[in-house]
Amino acid sequence: MKEHKRINRRKFISAASVGAAAAVFPGGNYLSGMMFQPAGKLAILGGERLRKEPFTTWPQSNSKIEALLIETAKSGKWYRFESGAKTVSEFEKRFAELIGTRHCLATGSGTQALHTALYAVGVEAGDEVLVSPLTYIASPQAIFLCNALPVFVDVDIDTFQMDPAKMEPLINENTRAVEPVHIAGLPCQIDKITEIARKHNMKVVEDSCQAALAELNNKTVGTYGELGCYSFQSSKVIACGEGGAIVGDDQDLIDICYAFHNIGIPRRDRPGSVKGSIIGPKYRMNEWEGAVLLGQIDNFKGQVDLRNENAAYLSKRLDEIPGIVPQRLSKGVTKGTYYLYGFRYQKEYFNDVTRSKFLRALAAEGIPNSSMYFDRLNTQNFVEHTLNSKVFQIVYSKERLKRYREQNQCPVNDILSEQGVWLWQQMLLGTKRDMDDIAEAIIKIQKNKEALAKS
Repeated sequence: MKEHKRINRRKFISAASVGAAAAVFPGGNYLSGMMFQPAGKLAILGGERLRKEPFTTWPQSNSKIEALLIETAKSGKWYRFESGAKTVSEFEKRFAELIGTRHCLATGSGTQALHTALYAVGVEAGDEVLVSPLTYIASPQAIFLCNALPVFVDVDIDTFQMDPAKMEPLINENTRAVEPVHIAGLPCQIDKITEIARKHNMKVVEDSCQAALAELNNKTVGTYGELGCYSFQSSKVIACGEGGAIVGDDQDLIDICYAFHNIGIPRRDRPGSVKGSIIGPKYRMNEWEGAVLLGQIDNFKGQVDLRNENAAYLSKRLDEIPGIVPQRLSKGVTKGTYYLYGFRYQKEYFNDVTRSKFLRALAAEGIPNSSMYFDRLNTQNFVEHTLNSKVFQIVYSKERLKRYREQNQCPVNDILSEQGVWLWQQMLLGTKRDMDDIAEAIIKIQKNKEALAKS
């Protein structure tokens, strides 16, 4: 019954003119908590811009960051392994406590964290690793860096996340691991994914790069698998320009990660922790980055809570607009991080105005936005380029690469890639009035859909 009422309301909103709404609700232009104002001419067509003030900026400095940077500069200890250097090791301790793991290892980027973690769990040439096609390019590239094949698992249209129901048909004797991605800072169904992985003796390396402090069933993501990886690139919800981290409870795995990220050299206090000799890149975090991150720890939880509060309010507003479908939470999500806020744009509700034109109109009203970035990763040029490289031609037979190409289909993600829209995380650090501006800008576009379609 509730759904029936919702459908009728959506149809009414789509059809009702401003005058009709005013007649129905004299003295107050509200419908189910939704404010209606005269739409006016679209800014992209020469009308007045709806929002004139900029949204919250990002990244943000504060007095703690500045004090720690000055302290680091004066110390002369800029390299984390110098005697007396302390910011990176202190950040690792604080971040492990925040996430709820025994260990944390800081790296130079989230990409480096993923590469290191995959190496540590044993991913190597000839292996296959399951991953989502809707993620940042680093997720599959880290797999390629191990000379393994990223096998793309199609997504769920509502949550934008890897669909666990589509995993098992892709698993074979070569499948070593799964790299679940918590896209946009919202947890995927990591509980189900981990259960399937355990059933097939696969390792789990969580790509939590966008999801620091997100939770499923009150358990922090990044702690479900063998290892969890994070990014602190400048756009992330806790940022230091570049930077990353690996978390986990297994001391032996962390020791391998440490040696690999430190040119193959194990910890000084655990010289025999890694059996044999390994080689590795230099993936270390420096003291400057550690200082910038330490200065944000105390404010981080409050910012995450504010994003969740504003995202819930915005979703309630957008849910009432026909043709706008917010990204849904996976079952059991108890907290998101909202690195991005996503929704689907269905052009049939907007007089078949293309998504690109809709996004330009939205930007003209003062609402920054983006289409899906690095969408359809399974079809990007870097995949074929890597498959045709000398190393992959030697490691993989022609028959195996042929099968890989044939199964590389993600039809649901193709639909999502055509409809998806992102809003930036800093927009959720504002007020409910900011959220109203987003919703009302979209309403304004819908009310002017015929004029926009003709332009």
